[in-house]
Amino acid sequence: MSQPLRALIIEDSVDDCFLLVRALQREFEVAHERVDTAEQMRKALRDQKWDIVLSDYFMPQFDALAALSVLQQLEIDLPFIIVSGRVGEIEAVKAMKAGAHDYIMKGDLTRLTPAIRRELREAEIRRDRRLAEQRLREQLHFRQVLMDSIPAPIYFENTAGVFLGCNKAFEGFSGLSQNEVIGRTIYDMVPHYLAEQFSDADQELYDQGGTQIYESTISFADGALHDVIFYKATFNTIDNTIGGLVGTILDITDRKQTEEKLRYMSTHDPLTGLYNRAYFQEEMERLEQGRQFPISIVVADVDRLKHVNDHLGHAAGDELIIRAALALKGAFRAEDVVARIGGDEFAVLLPSADASAVEEALHRVSSKIRACNTPGDPLNLSMSFGTATAVKGDCLEEMQKLADKRMYQNKFTKIHIAS
Repeated sequence: MSQPLRALIIEDSVDDCFLLVRALQREFEVAHERVDTAEQMRKALRDQKWDIVLSDYFMPQFDALAALSVLQQLEIDLPFIIVSGRVGEIEAVKAMKAGAHDYIMKGDLTRLTPAIRRELREAEIRRDRRLAEQRLREQLHFRQVLMDSIPAPIYFENTAGVFLGCNKAFEGFSGLSQNEVIGRTIYDMVPHYLAEQFSDADQELYDQGGTQIYESTISFADGALHDVIFYKATFNTIDNTIGGLVGTILDITDRKQTEEKLRYMSTHDPLTGLYNRAYFQEEMERLEQGRQFPISIVVADVDRLKHVNDHLGHAAGDELIIRAALALKGAFRAEDVVARIGGDEFAVLLPSADASAVEEALHRVSSKIRACNTPGDPLNLSMSFGTATAVKGDCLEEMQKLADKRMYQNKFTKIHIAS
């Protein structure tokens, strides 16, 4: 069965067109149209699809070069073969440079069929290539849209560390457009010491393959430091060798801050900012297993807190507790654990501190209390204290109970004297 061929023939001679079609019909099932002006050619190209254009070189109103120009203006890729009775070498070269694929002499059409078959194959190859390129462009566009829709910064680089692309979020992170990012390395983006760390991590990923996850702290375009997690994975080239890596940067600054707040809340008293009972107990257990004996314990209680709450209100009572916390915090050492362990009760752990060290600390507390009190102030601070000192082998919990007992004895003595 003959191969179908849709041929647009540019020829002013009806007879020459007839002879050309008859020659084609030996090998093809031909559907054709003859035109001899630019307007007719444009109409034929708009109205129908064609496999090939066969054109005379010289015509009274048209010529092959003008026909090639029409194809180029319409951006139509069709095999274009000149079939002419008088084509000199100079004209043939001009036509080939203008886009003609071949030229055949009318007096010898033996080359026509092979030339047509060859150009049809070449045209099919070009169509396949254009289709593949179009699909690739669509895939690249889809990939970019997909990446840009992800709020986390994403980038990819080759094994030399040169950036190949990124998403919109990475542009915001770096302060650079994608075109500015492409071609740079990490050394162009961050301080040298950080670039060394990231480069070493990348090399480790290339050596081991697979994926990599780690935390870091980096500066964003806003100048602020952010806690981030890097998620990285290698990608392979068409020959199955590692071509580079894709990285995602997840900003966990808010999460870290929340975690830090939760940790703080779990170990601190919200009113005073001192450690809470739970942390005090943990530290007492830890110190009991250590080598920092003697360890002293101070238990302190705010005098008259119930009276202040009942007569001046709980806000005044809170103010009195805060004053007590400030006095204690300012009097003890940095390594001492000062905690609020109850409503009006405080406790202090003093590692590597004997009874004389505790006595000195209590003198400092008394000085702090005197400094914050003023005559006639209904919120003048007064506190009762009890102490105990443990040596290696003593139970700190028992020492705390002893200090607590002595604190109540001190408070009872004050009440007895006042009465």
